[in-house]
Amino acid sequence: MSGFSTRNIVDYAMDADAVNFRSELYGAIHDKVTAHIEAAKQVVAQNFITPETEESAEETVDSEQAEQSEE
Repeated sequence: MSGFSTRNIVDYAMDADAVNFRSELYGAIHDKVTAHIEAAKQVVAQNFITPETEESAEETVDSEQAEQSEE
């Protein structure tokens, strides 16, 4: 993380320092969202690189057909 902390956010809110509160809050949110996106990219890349076996492809088709028949 880039040094954004919950403590600073609370301190800025208590001091009614709206500019620094907003900056700290947005920075903390940005860090968490960026970390989540990077993790999702790794999962996508791993799934892209790892070839899907025929057996798992058949299981996917079977489960999709089962979902459609339930509707």
